[in-house]
Amino acid sequence: MFDPLLLVLAVLPAPPAGPPIRLADLIEEARRRNPEIAALQSQTRAAEAATSAAGALDDPLLMVQLWNMPVDLSTVPLMVNVTQTLPLGGKREARRDEAQAAVETSRGGAATRERDIENQIAHAYFDLFLADRTMEIDVEIGRNLETLVAASAARLSAGRGEESEVLRAESEALKVQSDREAARGRRGAAAATLVALLDRPAGSAIGRTAEPGLLPALPSVEELRAQALRDRPELAVATAASRATEARLRMARAEAVPDLGASAGEMHMFGSSSRPADFLFLGLQANLPLFAGKNRARVAEAGARVSAARADSQALENRIAAEVADAFAEVQAETRQAQLHHQLIPLARQALSSALASYAAGRGTFAMVLDAERDLQMHELDLAAHLAAYSQRLADLERAVGSDVGLVRASASGTHGAHQEVSP
Repeated sequence: MFDPLLLVLAVLPAPPAGPPIRLADLIEEARRRNPEIAALQSQTRAAEAATSAAGALDDPLLMVQLWNMPVDLSTVPLMVNVTQTLPLGGKREARRDEAQAAVETSRGGAATRERDIENQIAHAYFDLFLADRTMEIDVEIGRNLETLVAASAARLSAGRGEESEVLRAESEALKVQSDREAARGRRGAAAATLVALLDRPAGSAIGRTAEPGLLPALPSVEELRAQALRDRPELAVATAASRATEARLRMARAEAVPDLGASAGEMHMFGSSSRPADFLFLGLQANLPLFAGKNRARVAEAGARVSAARADSQALENRIAAEVADAFAEVQAETRQAQLHHQLIPLARQALSSALASYAAGRGTFAMVLDAERDLQMHELDLAAHLAAYSQRLADLERAVGSDVGLVRASASGTHGAHQEVSP
């Protein structure tokens, strides 16, 4: 007789074959290939190139003129004059400091976006793991259902079972197939995200993932908070912004200091019979910053921006401390959940094995076997979900801290099928 269950089990796909892809390799590839990262690195190089010109003197002014020439052109006095403006009051240093702050802002912005992209890669990677593990669990559950169908068919032929039991087993198999289709869709979405972040051609295949594990321990939340205050690139951006506003404040105050213009020239009298025919000119000029009210407004504006930048920096530190504490708590919660399911799965497997044996021997009920099978499936899927969530929360913690806390090490440290015995 044709058995729909066998057809369902036959079409259950296994995750892609071959060695697993590693999160560390994907992150390194993104650093080399992601166009956003490349664009931000180019902007940083442009800001660095601009610093050399920021504090330079303005170009000298060359003037050539016919000066005090008689209308009969009996003599032709030609004058050549060069003038150089000399900013005083620390203006050039302030401009250099502002340009350097722009470099640090660009560099910190690039590092921030790079961290964001690495976090997106980690989230997509562990979404991919969850989809792959779900399909593996579906295959395992399918084998259990195949055993259950065989046992129910044997009971039916022996006159101790009912045909409805076989139909219920087939119904469970169809549910497994539906779950597999959903997992395959999630895998496609995660793979598409990774392909885009890695700048690979659209539709490129992404292999199976490694099994993540749990870190044996994390630093304390106080240590992580201190690490974040050292390493978060946003803090470097905030510090650079403060330096830029301070440089603009110095520049505004320096506007009250006159700038000098030094000039030197030479005039030659063509056609002159008198001697001398050559004349030299030296001079100094300065602007007069007499309208102090205009500059007081500039100083007040720059001072207010300095205060705002300092307040923003303090607010950022507070926000970072909260992000670290929140991510740390999430990681701890997922750690406990994963450890609990590591304990539950061996018990669920024993319960299913016992229920199958009792049912095959004519002692247990079909409902008891189905319940045991559903419990095992639930715990297997829950463990995979909590491992994926743990790894993603660990990625968020790493993003909150701004440097490594063990994500890459944990991402490939799992041992498939091995369950930790953790004392409650």
